[in-house]
Amino acid sequence: MTAYRRHSMGGGFMDWANQPWPFKRYPYAATQALDEPRPLQSEFWPTLLAWPPPPDPDAPPLDSAGLAGLLSLAAGLTAQGQSGTFLRSPASAGGLYPAELYFSASGLEWLEDGLWHYAPEAGAPRLLRPGNLAGASAETLGGEPRELNFFITALLWRSIWKYHTRAWRYCLLDGGHLLACLELALAACGLEQRLCLDPAAAGGKLLGLTPEREALLTGVSAGAALDHSGPDQLPAWQPPREEPLSAREQSDPDILAAAALGQSEAPGPALEWPDQPAPRGAIRLSPAPPEEGPSLGRVMQARRSRRNFMPQGLSAGHTALLLAAALPEAGPLRATVLLGAGGEVPAGVYGYHPGKKTLSMQEPQDRRIRAARACLDQAWVGRAALNLVLWADPKQLSAVAGKRGYRLAMLAAGRAGQRLYLAATALGMGCCGVGAFYDDEVAAAAELPAGAWPLYLLAAGPVKGGPQI
Repeated sequence: MTAYRRHSMGGGFMDWANQPWPFKRYPYAATQALDEPRPLQSEFWPTLLAWPPPPDPDAPPLDSAGLAGLLSLAAGLTAQGQSGTFLRSPASAGGLYPAELYFSASGLEWLEDGLWHYAPEAGAPRLLRPGNLAGASAETLGGEPRELNFFITALLWRSIWKYHTRAWRYCLLDGGHLLACLELALAACGLEQRLCLDPAAAGGKLLGLTPEREALLTGVSAGAALDHSGPDQLPAWQPPREEPLSAREQSDPDILAAAALGQSEAPGPALEWPDQPAPRGAIRLSPAPPEEGPSLGRVMQARRSRRNFMPQGLSAGHTALLLAAALPEAGPLRATVLLGAGGEVPAGVYGYHPGKKTLSMQEPQDRRIRAARACLDQAWVGRAALNLVLWADPKQLSAVAGKRGYRLAMLAAGRAGQRLYLAATALGMGCCGVGAFYDDEVAAAAELPAGAWPLYLLAAGPVKGGPQI
């Protein structure tokens, strides 16, 4: 872990002339034009709150327009900021977008079998490696061979350029953001999906990754099962040449060691995470979405980081929806909620229990201002109606997941954060995540137990000029 502490941080320097390019470029790999993306009209709230994401047996078969819509929803461009920076469906720390999306396709009549890389700037995939890779993908992600296998990676230098060794945190959070978008896009297409949070180490070779530059984080298998999964032994191949991200790319030995921690030759099994029992007297929440809501596509297009919060409280229903959306089930995370005055739930520090959807009071004081100070003195954090502090118990992580526990917890934090962003957007509110904070001060503000690891803080609530969905 890396932790910030007040008065102990050295001065930082960003070499703007050496800033990484935000898109991965393969100069000799041609993009494959797909049909015009079909808007995915799946309703937002039913798609978000259904967990685990169920397949839709009545959904039409995936075609070229459907895949284009899926990729765009998962990782596509959504807007261009005033500075010229392109925004994407997933949130990203500093707008650096270290997370990349690859997929293998097999048995689709309208798309060549092979390994593809999604190029968001072109809105199309590039073929990197032809051939039926369904079996090899299953060896990396587990389960049976399927038509589609998606892989999420992190290009490390994009975040190291700004955040140095702490960049590993941001790479994992960004990977979780992209994972949440991918899961929802697959659900909107009605596809069966299987998540693998612990891919086999050989997956990097399957994708042609350079270990010093790029790390495989997680993957999802989707679509129909296949009888013919390709050759048992894949022929040797040379990945297409990439253009450097910047003139002088750098690595970080601590990050490389962390990325290799806990890797195994076989994909890791799904883990069972116990839900913490809610104490007597806990407040039971009832997340009831609006009868008529926006489409998933509209919400994902409208998502932004918004932090111009207004001093207003939340209704109990909105509090319930935001928390149920972010954390639909127990996992490697614990959640503490800081609420301000003026809402239907009294101000204070609460523990949130996803399985029971309850809040248990820990401290009847408004701690948002303390949280704002801990977040590098960003005052807007203290104005948000709700602060969600995601943290981990290192003893539980070690007991359940061993050396891979921290990575799994950070990915889960990013996934929860992206879902909170989307839920806030659908309710016409704002949300903004904070990964830069003084770790011990956040722990104190949130009344975390001794030794707890703060992972991510998200501020959400009413904002001036909120999104019109």
